[in-house]
Amino acid sequence: MKLSASKPLKWLYCLTLVAIIFPSGLKGANGWTALVTGGGLLPGGVILWLPIFVWRIFVVVRNPDALDAIVTGKFVKALRLFSIFLMLLGALASVAILFLRPIAIAIFSQPGDNGIAFFVTGVFLYLISGAGFLGVVLFEVIRLFGSKQQDAPVSSK
Repeated sequence: MKLSASKPLKWLYCLTLVAIIFPSGLKGANGWTALVTGGGLLPGGVILWLPIFVWRIFVVVRNPDALDAIVTGKFVKALRLFSIFLMLLGALASVAILFLRPIAIAIFSQPGDNGIAFFVTGVFLYLISGAGFLGVVLFEVIRLFGSKQQDAPVSSK
């Protein structure tokens, strides 16, 4: 069964790709967060992935069928919904990084010694924002396997 991607799904997909780079990719690649997380969310750095993400966003915006998928069963449909949930979670956490200070103050009520509350909240949000990248990869794998299964020859025995 072919599932067409809705406008909100396309917006979520593109927003997640942007959120992986800004602010999540940049926040994890600098300062104390880099020491905790190993230098960033993206292997190879932001410079390598930025053109790939810009190209993918361009393809999704220009081609109305770019995110359509062929779903072959209930398990694949559940995985697709899970990947959409991961993209939403990652995008929300990436946007929450922009509001790090108010969130940290709301949770801890005081910044603590040397602003440790900001650091802990930032690292936690950064780690959650990695779910967006996993969601995009899972979404693309489901699309790839669905199109490959449709193109496979039918055996006649």
